[in-house]
Amino acid sequence: MKRKGILALLLSTALFGSLLSGCASPSKEAEGDKPEDAPAAKAGVPDYMNPVGEYPIVKEKIKIRVMGKKDPGGPEWGDLEIFKRLAEKTNIELEFELSEGDTFNEQKNIALVGGEYADIILRGADKTDEETYGPQGVFLDLTDLIDQYAPNLKALMAKDPSIKASITSMDGKIYGLPYIFNTSTTQGHLGFFDSQWMKNAGIGKEPATTDELYEMLKAFKEKDANGNGDPGDEIPFSAVGLNAFQQLLMPAFTGLTGGIGFDVNEAGEVVYVPAMKEYKDFLVYTNKLYKEGLIDPEFTTQTSQQWQAKVKGNLVGIYNASPTLLDAETTKTEQLSLAPLTSPVNDKKVVRLPFNLYTSKAIITDKCKHPEAAMRLLDMFYATEENAVDGFSGNTVFLGYEGEHWKYTDDSKSQYEWIAPVTGFGDINKSVSVNMELPGYLNFMAMPANNPLMEMKVTQVQEKQVPYYKDAYPVNARFTAEESEKGNVIENDLYTYVTLMTTKFIIGEEPLDKFDSYIATLDKMGLQDLIKIKTDALNRWNEALKK
Repeated sequence: MKRKGILALLLSTALFGSLLSGCASPSKEAEGDKPEDAPAAKAGVPDYMNPVGEYPIVKEKIKIRVMGKKDPGGPEWGDLEIFKRLAEKTNIELEFELSEGDTFNEQKNIALVGGEYADIILRGADKTDEETYGPQGVFLDLTDLIDQYAPNLKALMAKDPSIKASITSMDGKIYGLPYIFNTSTTQGHLGFFDSQWMKNAGIGKEPATTDELYEMLKAFKEKDANGNGDPGDEIPFSAVGLNAFQQLLMPAFTGLTGGIGFDVNEAGEVVYVPAMKEYKDFLVYTNKLYKEGLIDPEFTTQTSQQWQAKVKGNLVGIYNASPTLLDAETTKTEQLSLAPLTSPVNDKKVVRLPFNLYTSKAIITDKCKHPEAAMRLLDMFYATEENAVDGFSGNTVFLGYEGEHWKYTDDSKSQYEWIAPVTGFGDINKSVSVNMELPGYLNFMAMPANNPLMEMKVTQVQEKQVPYYKDAYPVNARFTAEESEKGNVIENDLYTYVTLMTTKFIIGEEPLDKFDSYIATLDKMGLQDLIKIKTDALNRWNEALKK
């Protein structure tokens, strides 16, 4: 992610913290138990702890203070089932100080600057914090702690080198733990349309090229595709802003998935996608769609609510949303995912690989007197379903406890259903867990049962998107403070200018013969300097993957 200089960090409202500090002393004896297959304890385990694999984690009860960023209107974490059960199992009681949004950010800023911060910071630090407070010793280097006390996370890192590369700071140390997630319901893009529209418009084959997409959109416009008797009310392609075009159309011309941003070409070189010559081909094509009324003329001005009303009213052909947006009671026809397209200037089918790793979700600070125990506790969140301890794993954080809050519908484990009185994730977040963005490992590929629209979406994504997944420029590449300070300004200015000009080119407010002038302006704004910064960071990333 991007990072600013130290001054920008201190002023940022993205900061959060805690006025809590210190770990309480042990207070009460508790008996341990050891699973039959527990890993062997490593030498040098502190006297206050049981060996790795044995529970409770600590022999006598301790308290660890935690600052966490909760969701707006969310419950107190100390009241949640997972933290109550973890306290009983581990002998570690977490004392939470929670706040929301800007209040949370301000507290983190004050706490870190003033030296009055908690033992653990959960769910909201960033790489800038790590690069600033790690080298100062405020955030502990977790490298050895992971090696000795986090067998679950260590195994994941050994399996996927990008995890270690993502969480390793510029000085080669690890200061924060990640949130890693894989579910069946994620997707590379949200571009769907109703199969009945194709039939009504006389289209017998799903589009595979930009030319075929054009013909389908024309048919949607001219042939009463929604079947309501009015051949003039169809909107062939509707969206809010440019995001749908980045996901669905740009890759067809560039062969890359970076959208309005950076990517890496086949030669391993960093490129700025909006500066590629193929970007002009994308603009020419999209402008043609717009001029012929095949794109919603209100895509630049409509709200999400206005757009959703059009989609739900069956007025839109290709819509940039999950089919689950539709009414399950009235939607009986198959919703199709737009497959990746090729074009006259690109023969590669690509879909953006979904992002699945957030850094800095758990920090252990130098205030913590029991960092070994803290690491063992946090490592429980990285347990797989097979390595669950008393039913607790990373999946438990997401869904609650299997057999109590949810269950698989059969032995294939392809679908799951809730167990009454739980009816959905809203209930889980009220009393069981904080089901997103705590540190941990979520790997859950079952889809919800009795949800035909979700099943439709998952099936389409697996068939038409997953085989073509391609990553873009690595989101978790690290930058020096100097690189961030200079690069952030340039990148933000470029994004603002490119977004404006792309919109103008599409709707015809700016003639496409000004494209060369547009490219020259990008260079004047510092594009080449930014490419150099991005290239240096990419080289470091590639080296980190080898370690």
